Amino acid sequence: MIKNLGKILVKGLILLGLFFLAIMMLEPLFSESKKSVWSHFYDQKENTIDVLILGNSHANAAIDNAILEANLDVNVVSLATRGQNIYQSYYCALEAYKNQVPEVLIIENFLFYERLTMDAFVNQDPELNDYKKRYLTFEGKKFSSVKLEESQAFFKGNIVENMFPAIKNHHKWTNIEAVKERLYLSDTHNRIKGTTVMSSASVKAYKNKTNFDLKKYNLLPEEEKALKQIVDLALKKGTKKIIMLTAPFYKDYRNKIDYKSLNDPITKFSNAYSNVSYIDLNSIYSNLDHTYFSNDPVGYNQHLNYKGAIKVSNYLVSVLKTMVKPNEDSDKTLEYYLYNKLERAKTENNNSIIVNLETLNNSNGINYTINQGDSPVLIEGWMTIEDLKADKNEMFIGLVKDDGFVFITSQNQITPLIRKDVTKYFDKEAGFYDNSGFRARINSDLLEKGFYYIYLMIKRNDEIVLKKSYKAIQIN
Repeated sequence: MIKNLGKILVKGLILLGLFFLAIMMLEPLFSESKKSVWSHFYDQKENTIDVLILGNSHANAAIDNAILEANLDVNVVSLATRGQNIYQSYYCALEAYKNQVPEVLIIENFLFYERLTMDAFVNQDPELNDYKKRYLTFEGKKFSSVKLEESQAFFKGNIVENMFPAIKNHHKWTNIEAVKERLYLSDTHNRIKGTTVMSSASVKAYKNKTNFDLKKYNLLPEEEKALKQIVDLALKKGTKKIIMLTAPFYKDYRNKIDYKSLNDPITKFSNAYSNVSYIDLNSIYSNLDHTYFSNDPVGYNQHLNYKGAIKVSNYLVSVLKTMVKPNEDSDKTLEYYLYNKLERAKTENNNSIIVNLETLNNSNGINYTINQGDSPVLIEGWMTIEDLKADKNEMFIGLVKDDGFVFITSQNQITPLIRKDVTKYFDKEAGFYDNSGFRARINSDLLEKGFYYIYLMIKRNDEIVLKKSYKAIQIN
Protein backbone atom coordinates (compact mmCIF):
# COMPACT_ATOMS: atom_id res chain seq x y z
CA MET A 1 0.00 0.00 0.00
CA ILE A 2 2.85 2.38 0.92
CA LYS A 3 4.57 1.44 -2.33
CA ASN A 4 1.42 2.26 -4.33
CA LEU A 5 1.03 5.54 -2.44
CA GLY A 6 4.61 6.43 -3.35
CA LYS A 7 3.90 5.78 -7.03
CA ILE A 8 0.80 7.94 -6.87
CA LEU A 9 2.77 10.79 -5.28
CA VAL A 10 5.52 10.52 -7.89
CA LYS A 11 2.97 10.54 -10.73
CA GLY A 12 1.20 13.46 -9.09
CA LEU A 13 4.44 15.43 -8.87
CA ILE A 14 5.27 14.64 -12.49
CA LEU A 15 1.82 15.77 -13.62
CA LEU A 16 2.11 18.93 -11.53
CA GLY A 17 5.55 19.61 -13.00
CA LEU A 18 4.23 19.09 -16.55
CA PHE A 19 1.29 21.38 -15.79
CA PHE A 20 3.53 24.21 -14.65
CA LEU A 21 5.91 23.62 -17.59
CA ALA A 22 2.97 23.99 -19.96
CA ILE A 23 1.84 27.11 -18.11
CA MET A 24 5.32 28.65 -18.43
CA MET A 25 5.40 27.87 -22.16
CA LEU A 26 2.00 29.56 -22.56
CA GLU A 27 3.06 32.60 -20.53
CA PRO A 28 3.85 34.88 -23.53
CA LEU A 29 0.31 34.39 -24.84
CA PHE A 30 -1.32 35.75 -21.69
CA SER A 31 1.17 38.23 -20.26
CA GLU A 32 1.36 41.99 -20.63
CA SER A 33 4.87 41.47 -21.96
CA LYS A 34 4.99 39.58 -25.25
CA LYS A 35 7.46 42.24 -26.38
CA SER A 36 9.09 42.35 -22.95
CA VAL A 37 12.33 44.24 -22.41
CA TRP A 38 13.53 41.09 -20.65
CA SER A 39 13.44 39.03 -23.85
CA HIS A 40 16.22 41.16 -25.33
CA PHE A 41 18.07 41.33 -22.01
CA TYR A 42 18.19 37.55 -21.61
CA ASP A 43 19.48 37.19 -25.19
CA GLN A 44 22.74 38.88 -24.11
CA LYS A 45 25.75 36.78 -23.20
CA GLU A 46 27.01 37.13 -19.65
CA ASN A 47 28.78 40.44 -18.94
CA THR A 48 28.40 41.81 -22.47
CA ILE A 49 26.18 44.82 -21.70
CA ASP A 50 28.23 48.02 -21.66
CA VAL A 51 25.46 50.52 -20.88
CA LEU A 52 22.28 49.65 -18.97
CA ILE A 53 19.30 52.03 -18.78
CA LEU A 54 16.62 52.15 -16.09
CA GLY A 55 13.61 54.42 -16.48
CA ASN A 56 10.10 54.74 -17.86
CA SER A 57 8.60 56.05 -21.10
CA HIS A 58 10.59 59.29 -20.82
CA ALA A 59 13.81 57.28 -21.01
CA ASN A 60 12.49 55.33 -23.99
CA ALA A 61 11.50 58.54 -25.75
CA ALA A 62 14.73 60.41 -25.00
CA ILE A 63 17.43 57.78 -25.53
CA ASP A 64 17.85 56.01 -28.85
CA ASN A 65 20.02 53.00 -28.03
CA ALA A 66 20.96 52.46 -31.67
CA ILE A 67 22.53 55.94 -31.85
CA LEU A 68 24.72 55.20 -28.82
CA GLU A 69 25.71 51.83 -30.23
CA ALA A 70 26.46 53.20 -33.70
CA ASN A 71 28.77 55.92 -32.44
CA LEU A 72 30.47 54.10 -29.57
CA ASP A 73 30.58 50.47 -30.79
CA VAL A 74 29.05 49.34 -27.51
CA ASN A 75 26.13 47.17 -26.41
CA VAL A 76 23.30 49.22 -24.89
CA VAL A 77 20.28 47.58 -23.26
CA SER A 78 17.30 49.40 -21.77
CA LEU A 79 15.01 48.00 -19.09
CA ALA A 80 12.86 51.13 -19.17
CA THR A 81 9.13 50.44 -19.34
CA ARG A 82 6.00 52.57 -19.48
CA GLY A 83 5.02 53.84 -16.03
CA GLN A 84 8.01 52.36 -14.21
CA ASN A 85 8.93 53.93 -10.86
CA ILE A 86 12.06 53.73 -8.73
CA TYR A 87 10.69 50.89 -6.58
CA GLN A 88 10.30 48.71 -9.65
CA SER A 89 13.69 49.81 -10.98
CA TYR A 90 15.32 48.32 -7.90
CA TYR A 91 14.01 44.87 -8.82
CA CYS A 92 15.07 45.42 -12.43
CA ALA A 93 18.59 46.13 -11.15
CA LEU A 94 18.54 43.09 -8.84
CA GLU A 95 17.70 40.82 -11.77
CA ALA A 96 20.04 42.52 -14.24
CA TYR A 97 23.11 42.43 -12.02
CA LYS A 98 22.83 38.68 -11.51
CA ASN A 99 24.76 38.12 -14.77
CA GLN A 100 25.60 41.58 -16.14
CA VAL A 101 27.95 44.29 -14.87
CA PRO A 102 27.60 47.28 -17.23
CA GLU A 103 30.38 49.84 -17.28
CA VAL A 104 27.76 52.60 -17.11
CA LEU A 105 24.30 52.63 -15.55
CA ILE A 106 21.89 55.38 -16.63
CA ILE A 107 18.97 56.15 -14.31
CA GLU A 108 16.35 58.44 -15.86
CA ASN A 109 14.86 60.71 -13.20
CA PHE A 110 11.23 60.71 -14.27
CA LEU A 111 11.13 57.52 -12.20
CA PHE A 112 10.14 59.83 -9.34
CA TYR A 113 7.11 61.35 -11.06
CA GLU A 114 4.44 59.33 -9.21
CA ARG A 115 5.34 60.79 -5.79
CA LEU A 116 4.02 57.63 -4.16
CA THR A 117 5.04 56.16 -0.83
CA MET A 118 5.65 52.43 -0.98
CA ASP A 119 2.37 51.86 0.87
CA ALA A 120 0.42 53.99 -1.62
CA PHE A 121 2.09 52.21 -4.53
CA VAL A 122 1.38 48.71 -3.21
CA ASN A 123 -2.22 49.51 -2.33
CA GLN A 124 -3.25 51.10 -5.63
CA ASP A 125 -6.56 49.94 -7.05
CA PRO A 126 -5.72 46.87 -9.23
CA GLU A 127 -8.20 48.09 -11.85
CA LEU A 128 -6.21 51.27 -12.46
CA ASN A 129 -4.02 51.39 -15.55
CA ASP A 130 -1.13 52.64 -13.38
CA TYR A 131 -1.37 49.41 -11.34
CA LYS A 132 -1.43 47.22 -14.46
CA LYS A 133 1.67 48.92 -15.90
CA ARG A 134 3.81 47.36 -13.17
CA TYR A 135 3.42 44.00 -14.92
CA LEU A 136 5.58 45.34 -17.77
CA THR A 137 8.72 45.11 -15.60
CA PHE A 138 7.58 41.93 -13.86
CA GLU A 139 6.09 39.33 -16.17
CA GLY A 140 9.04 39.11 -18.53
CA LYS A 141 11.45 38.15 -15.74
CA LYS A 142 12.55 34.56 -15.45
CA PHE A 143 11.24 32.53 -12.54
CA SER A 144 13.66 33.35 -9.71
CA SER A 145 13.97 34.48 -6.11
CA VAL A 146 14.00 38.10 -7.36
CA LYS A 147 10.68 37.65 -9.15
CA LEU A 148 9.19 35.90 -6.14
CA GLU A 149 10.33 38.68 -3.82
CA GLU A 150 8.92 41.33 -6.16
CA SER A 151 5.61 39.47 -6.37
CA GLN A 152 5.30 39.47 -2.60
CA ALA A 153 6.37 43.12 -2.31
CA PHE A 154 4.19 44.72 -5.00
CA PHE A 155 1.24 42.57 -6.00
CA LYS A 156 -2.07 41.79 -4.40
CA GLY A 157 -3.74 38.42 -4.72
CA ASN A 158 -2.46 34.90 -5.05
CA ILE A 159 1.32 34.46 -5.47
CA VAL A 160 0.86 31.60 -7.93
CA GLU A 161 -1.42 33.71 -10.12
CA ASN A 162 1.00 36.62 -10.03
CA MET A 163 3.95 34.42 -10.90
CA PHE A 164 2.17 32.74 -13.82
CA PRO A 165 0.22 35.10 -16.14
CA ALA A 166 -1.49 32.19 -17.90
CA ILE A 167 -3.14 31.26 -14.59
CA LYS A 168 -3.90 34.87 -13.62
CA ASN A 169 -5.55 35.45 -17.00
CA HIS A 170 -7.34 32.11 -17.18
CA HIS A 171 -10.52 33.97 -18.21
CA LYS A 172 -8.77 34.73 -21.53
CA TRP A 173 -8.09 31.09 -22.42
CA THR A 174 -11.16 30.88 -24.65
CA ASN A 175 -10.40 34.09 -26.56
CA ILE A 176 -8.98 32.26 -29.56
CA GLU A 177 -8.58 35.35 -31.75
CA ALA A 178 -6.52 37.16 -29.09
CA VAL A 179 -4.35 34.07 -28.58
CA LYS A 180 -3.71 33.86 -32.35
CA GLU A 181 -2.76 37.52 -32.44
CA ARG A 182 -0.28 37.05 -29.59
CA LEU A 183 1.09 33.88 -31.14
CA TYR A 184 2.10 35.65 -34.35
CA LEU A 185 3.23 38.88 -32.71
CA SER A 186 6.94 39.19 -33.45
CA ASP A 187 9.41 39.94 -30.68
CA THR A 188 11.45 43.09 -31.25
CA HIS A 189 13.60 45.38 -29.16
CA ASN A 190 13.71 48.09 -31.82
CA ARG A 191 12.79 51.51 -30.54
CA ILE A 192 9.46 52.90 -31.72
CA LYS A 193 10.35 56.35 -33.01
CA GLY A 194 8.13 59.30 -32.10
CA THR A 195 7.06 60.78 -35.42
CA THR A 196 4.48 63.31 -34.20
CA VAL A 197 5.17 66.96 -33.39
CA MET A 198 3.50 68.97 -30.63
CA SER A 199 0.56 70.74 -32.23
CA SER A 200 0.05 74.49 -32.36
CA ALA A 201 -3.04 74.02 -30.16
CA SER A 202 -0.89 72.30 -27.50
CA VAL A 203 1.73 75.04 -27.74
CA LYS A 204 -0.99 77.61 -27.10
CA ALA A 205 -2.40 75.57 -24.21
CA TYR A 206 1.02 75.41 -22.51
CA LYS A 207 1.41 79.16 -22.89
CA ASN A 208 -2.01 79.87 -21.38
CA LYS A 209 -2.09 77.20 -18.66
CA THR A 210 -0.84 78.35 -15.25
CA ASN A 211 -1.65 75.40 -13.00
CA PHE A 212 -0.48 71.85 -13.73
CA ASP A 213 -1.48 68.69 -11.85
CA LEU A 214 2.17 67.81 -11.39
CA LYS A 215 3.68 71.10 -10.33
CA LYS A 216 5.96 69.94 -7.52
CA TYR A 217 8.15 66.85 -7.39
CA ASN A 218 9.24 65.07 -4.23
CA LEU A 219 12.08 62.65 -3.72
CA LEU A 220 10.40 60.73 -0.90
CA PRO A 221 12.49 58.98 1.79
CA GLU A 222 11.39 55.55 0.54
CA GLU A 223 12.19 56.52 -3.06
CA GLU A 224 15.62 57.74 -2.01
CA LYS A 225 16.15 54.45 -0.18
CA ALA A 226 15.33 52.49 -3.35
CA LEU A 227 17.63 54.74 -5.38
CA LYS A 228 20.44 54.23 -2.88
CA GLN A 229 19.94 50.45 -3.04
CA ILE A 230 20.32 50.55 -6.83
CA VAL A 231 23.43 52.73 -6.72
CA ASP A 232 25.08 50.70 -3.94
CA LEU A 233 24.32 47.45 -5.77
CA ALA A 234 25.76 48.73 -9.05
CA LEU A 235 28.95 50.07 -7.46
CA LYS A 236 29.44 46.93 -5.37
CA LYS A 237 29.11 44.74 -8.47
CA GLY A 238 31.68 46.81 -10.38
CA THR A 239 29.86 49.43 -12.46
CA LYS A 240 32.32 52.29 -12.95
CA LYS A 241 29.94 55.18 -13.55
CA ILE A 242 26.30 55.96 -12.80
CA ILE A 243 24.51 58.77 -14.62
CA MET A 244 21.32 60.27 -13.23
CA LEU A 245 19.67 61.80 -16.27
CA THR A 246 16.77 64.25 -16.48
CA ALA A 247 15.37 64.44 -20.02
CA PRO A 248 14.24 67.82 -21.34
CA PHE A 249 10.82 69.12 -20.32
CA TYR A 250 8.93 71.48 -22.61
CA LYS A 251 10.00 74.99 -21.55
CA ASP A 252 6.48 76.39 -21.05
CA TYR A 253 5.81 73.59 -18.57
CA ARG A 254 9.21 73.56 -16.85
CA ASN A 255 9.18 77.31 -16.27
CA LYS A 256 5.76 77.19 -14.56
CA ILE A 257 6.43 74.40 -12.06
CA ASP A 258 8.68 74.09 -9.03
CA TYR A 259 11.49 72.49 -11.00
CA LYS A 260 13.89 72.88 -8.06
CA SER A 261 11.80 70.30 -6.19
CA LEU A 262 13.19 67.67 -8.59
CA ASN A 263 16.56 69.20 -9.39
CA ASP A 264 17.80 70.00 -5.88
CA PRO A 265 17.36 66.59 -4.17
CA ILE A 266 18.89 64.75 -7.15
CA THR A 267 21.86 67.13 -7.13
CA LYS A 268 22.31 66.54 -3.41
CA PHE A 269 22.08 62.76 -3.80
CA SER A 270 24.53 62.55 -6.71
CA ASN A 271 27.05 64.83 -4.98
CA ALA A 272 27.32 62.28 -2.17
CA TYR A 273 28.93 59.74 -4.56
CA SER A 274 32.15 60.22 -6.49
CA ASN A 275 30.98 57.68 -9.12
CA VAL A 276 27.58 59.28 -9.69
CA SER A 277 27.03 62.16 -12.14
CA TYR A 278 23.88 64.20 -12.56
CA ILE A 279 23.11 65.37 -16.08
CA ASP A 280 20.24 67.84 -16.20
CA LEU A 281 19.39 68.22 -19.87
CA ASN A 282 16.97 71.00 -18.99
CA SER A 283 19.95 73.21 -18.25
CA ILE A 284 21.79 72.06 -21.40
CA TYR A 285 18.77 72.32 -23.72
CA SER A 286 16.70 74.94 -21.95
CA ASN A 287 14.93 76.29 -25.04
CA LEU A 288 13.99 73.30 -27.20
CA ASP A 289 10.97 74.36 -29.23
CA HIS A 290 7.80 72.32 -29.72
CA THR A 291 9.18 70.48 -32.76
CA TYR A 292 11.35 68.33 -30.47
CA PHE A 293 8.33 66.97 -28.55
CA SER A 294 5.61 64.48 -29.42
CA ASN A 295 1.98 65.53 -29.60
CA ASP A 296 0.98 64.15 -26.20
CA PRO A 297 -1.93 65.44 -24.08
CA VAL A 298 -1.04 68.73 -22.38
CA GLY A 299 0.53 67.99 -18.99
CA TYR A 300 3.66 66.42 -17.59
CA ASN A 301 4.05 63.83 -20.39
CA GLN A 302 6.12 65.89 -22.77
CA HIS A 303 7.84 62.95 -24.40
CA LEU A 304 10.58 63.82 -26.84
CA ASN A 305 9.94 62.75 -30.41
CA TYR A 306 12.59 61.18 -32.66
CA LYS A 307 14.12 64.59 -33.39
CA GLY A 308 14.46 65.20 -29.64
CA ALA A 309 15.87 61.71 -29.10
CA ILE A 310 18.54 62.33 -31.75
CA LYS A 311 19.53 65.52 -29.93
CA VAL A 312 19.74 63.85 -26.51
CA SER A 313 21.41 60.66 -27.77
CA ASN A 314 24.12 62.55 -29.65
CA TYR A 315 24.85 64.51 -26.47
CA LEU A 316 25.09 61.27 -24.47
CA VAL A 317 27.55 59.94 -27.05
CA SER A 318 29.88 62.84 -26.27
CA VAL A 319 29.59 62.10 -22.54
CA LEU A 320 29.99 58.32 -22.77
CA LYS A 321 33.04 58.40 -25.07
CA THR A 322 35.34 58.73 -22.07
CA MET A 323 33.48 56.12 -20.00
CA VAL A 324 33.10 53.04 -22.21
CA LYS A 325 35.43 51.05 -24.43
CA PRO A 326 34.42 49.91 -27.93
CA ASN A 327 32.98 46.41 -28.09
CA GLU A 328 34.07 44.54 -31.21
CA ASP A 329 31.02 42.26 -31.01
CA SER A 330 28.49 45.08 -31.29
CA ASP A 331 25.83 44.67 -33.99
CA LYS A 332 25.98 46.62 -37.23
CA THR A 333 22.69 48.50 -37.55
CA LEU A 334 21.20 51.00 -39.99
CA GLU A 335 22.45 53.72 -37.65
CA TYR A 336 25.97 52.26 -37.63
CA TYR A 337 26.36 52.66 -41.38
CA LEU A 338 24.82 56.13 -41.55
CA TYR A 339 26.63 57.68 -38.59
CA ASN A 340 29.87 56.37 -40.01
CA LYS A 341 28.84 57.46 -43.54
CA LEU A 342 29.39 53.98 -44.95
CA GLU A 343 27.79 52.26 -47.91
CA ARG A 344 27.23 48.51 -48.10
CA ALA A 345 26.25 47.85 -51.66
CA LYS A 346 26.31 44.02 -51.58
CA THR A 347 25.00 41.21 -49.41
CA GLU A 348 27.21 38.49 -48.00
CA ASN A 349 26.24 36.41 -51.04
CA ASN A 350 27.35 39.22 -53.34
CA ASN A 351 23.88 40.39 -54.39
CA SER A 352 23.94 44.12 -55.14
CA ILE A 353 21.40 46.68 -53.97
CA ILE A 354 19.89 48.50 -56.96
CA VAL A 355 18.01 51.75 -56.37
CA ASN A 356 16.35 54.66 -58.09
CA LEU A 357 15.30 57.77 -56.21
CA GLU A 358 12.99 59.24 -58.80
CA THR A 359 11.42 62.34 -57.26
CA LEU A 360 11.79 64.72 -54.32
CA ASN A 361 8.49 66.50 -53.66
CA ASN A 362 7.43 65.64 -57.22
CA SER A 363 10.56 67.25 -58.64
CA ASN A 364 13.08 65.44 -60.81
CA GLY A 365 15.91 67.78 -59.79
CA ILE A 366 19.01 66.64 -57.95
CA ASN A 367 18.51 68.92 -54.92
CA TYR A 368 15.33 70.22 -53.37
CA THR A 369 14.80 72.97 -50.77
CA ILE A 370 11.99 73.08 -48.19
CA ASN A 371 11.27 75.73 -45.59
CA GLN A 372 10.96 73.90 -42.28
CA GLY A 373 7.32 73.22 -41.48
CA ASP A 374 5.93 74.47 -44.78
CA SER A 375 5.47 71.05 -46.34
CA PRO A 376 6.49 67.44 -45.74
CA VAL A 377 9.50 65.87 -47.40
CA LEU A 378 8.21 63.51 -50.12
CA ILE A 379 10.59 60.93 -51.57
CA GLU A 380 9.50 58.44 -54.21
CA GLY A 381 11.29 55.69 -56.10
CA TRP A 382 12.18 52.05 -55.84
CA MET A 383 14.88 49.84 -54.34
CA THR A 384 15.57 46.12 -54.38
CA ILE A 385 18.32 43.51 -54.11
CA GLU A 386 19.61 42.00 -57.31
CA ASP A 387 18.23 38.53 -58.09
CA LEU A 388 16.24 38.30 -54.83
CA LYS A 389 12.47 38.55 -54.85
CA ALA A 390 11.50 41.87 -53.26
CA ASP A 391 8.75 40.47 -51.00
CA LYS A 392 11.00 40.11 -47.93
CA ASN A 393 12.66 43.51 -48.16
CA GLU A 394 12.17 46.11 -45.42
CA MET A 395 12.80 49.56 -46.90
CA PHE A 396 14.15 52.65 -45.13
CA ILE A 397 15.24 56.15 -46.07
CA GLY A 398 18.20 57.72 -44.28
CA LEU A 399 18.83 61.48 -44.17
CA VAL A 400 22.36 62.38 -43.10
CA LYS A 401 23.56 65.85 -42.11
CA ASP A 402 27.27 66.58 -41.70
CA ASP A 403 26.96 67.62 -38.03
CA GLY A 404 25.86 64.13 -36.99
CA PHE A 405 22.09 64.54 -37.20
CA VAL A 406 20.89 61.31 -38.81
CA PHE A 407 17.21 60.60 -39.45
CA ILE A 408 15.90 57.14 -40.38
CA THR A 409 12.31 56.65 -41.45
CA SER A 410 9.87 54.61 -39.40
CA GLN A 411 7.46 52.09 -40.84
CA ASN A 412 4.55 54.55 -40.71
CA GLN A 413 6.47 57.05 -42.85
CA ILE A 414 6.89 54.74 -45.85
CA THR A 415 4.12 53.53 -48.13
CA PRO A 416 4.98 50.51 -50.32
CA LEU A 417 4.17 50.91 -54.00
CA ILE A 418 3.65 48.22 -56.62
CA ARG A 419 6.20 48.63 -59.42
CA LYS A 420 5.56 46.08 -62.15
CA ASP A 421 7.65 48.22 -64.48
CA VAL A 422 10.79 47.41 -62.45
CA THR A 423 10.16 43.68 -62.85
CA LYS A 424 9.60 44.19 -66.57
CA TYR A 425 12.68 46.40 -67.00
CA PHE A 426 14.97 43.73 -65.51
CA ASP A 427 13.20 41.00 -67.48
CA LYS A 428 12.27 38.99 -64.37
CA GLU A 429 9.43 36.56 -63.83
CA ALA A 430 6.03 38.05 -63.00
CA GLY A 431 5.94 39.74 -59.59
CA PHE A 432 9.68 39.43 -58.89
CA TYR A 433 10.43 43.11 -58.20
CA ASP A 434 6.82 44.33 -57.99
CA ASN A 435 7.15 45.16 -54.25
CA SER A 436 10.18 47.38 -54.72
CA GLY A 437 8.40 50.72 -54.89
CA PHE A 438 8.07 53.23 -52.06
CA ARG A 439 6.82 56.68 -51.17
CA ALA A 440 8.25 58.30 -48.03
CA ARG A 441 6.52 61.18 -46.26
CA ILE A 442 8.46 62.96 -43.49
CA ASN A 443 7.23 65.95 -41.51
CA SER A 444 9.91 68.57 -42.17
CA ASP A 445 9.52 69.83 -38.56
CA LEU A 446 11.17 66.55 -37.51
CA LEU A 447 14.37 67.61 -39.28
CA GLU A 448 16.82 70.20 -38.05
CA LYS A 449 17.78 72.87 -40.57
CA GLY A 450 20.60 71.99 -42.90
CA PHE A 451 21.71 69.99 -45.94
CA TYR A 452 20.92 66.25 -46.02
CA TYR A 453 22.33 63.46 -48.14
CA ILE A 454 19.75 60.77 -48.89
CA TYR A 455 20.48 57.06 -48.47
CA LEU A 456 18.27 54.19 -49.63
CA MET A 457 18.43 51.15 -47.35
CA ILE A 458 17.12 47.61 -47.26
CA LYS A 459 17.02 45.24 -44.32
CA ARG A 460 16.38 41.62 -45.21
CA ASN A 461 16.53 38.81 -42.65
CA ASP A 462 18.78 40.93 -40.41
CA GLU A 463 21.18 41.71 -43.27
CA ILE A 464 21.55 45.35 -44.28
CA VAL A 465 22.48 46.87 -47.63
CA LEU A 466 22.40 50.57 -48.42
CA LYS A 467 23.45 53.05 -51.04
CA LYS A 468 23.82 56.82 -51.11
CA SER A 469 21.56 58.34 -53.73
CA TYR A 470 22.58 61.11 -56.11
CA LYS A 471 19.95 63.47 -54.64
CA ALA A 472 19.88 65.63 -51.52
CA ILE A 473 17.57 67.97 -49.67
CA GLN A 474 17.98 71.33 -47.94
CA ILE A 475 15.83 72.28 -44.93
CA ASN A 476 15.75 76.06 -44.35
